[in-house]
Amino acid sequence: MQAELERGEAASSIVCYMRESGAPEEGAYEHISNLRNETWKKMNKDRVSQSPFPKAFVETAINLGRISECTYQYGDGHGAPDSTAKNRIRSLIIGPIAI
Repeated sequence: MQAELERGEAASSIVCYMRESGAPEEGAYEHISNLRNETWKKMNKDRVSQSPFPKAFVETAINLGRISECTYQYGDGHGAPDSTAKNRIRSLIIGPIAI
């Protein structure tokens, strides 16, 4: 989050909530974390129950959620590049081919 602020970006959900509500960083982080947890609960419930949506749609939505969660937790390697993202991609894509 600090890197986003230094670049003048306000795309972070935590920063947006802090500005909208006046909450401190810790309170905003806790609020966003609770929202994420509740959303995962709802998505997992739809996954195992009779959802009005086709299974393929539910699985796609869950996979998009997984991608978002990973990017949110570990960064995308673009905004603040480091070797972690590069190594992760290498292990997922290149590693299995090289073996």
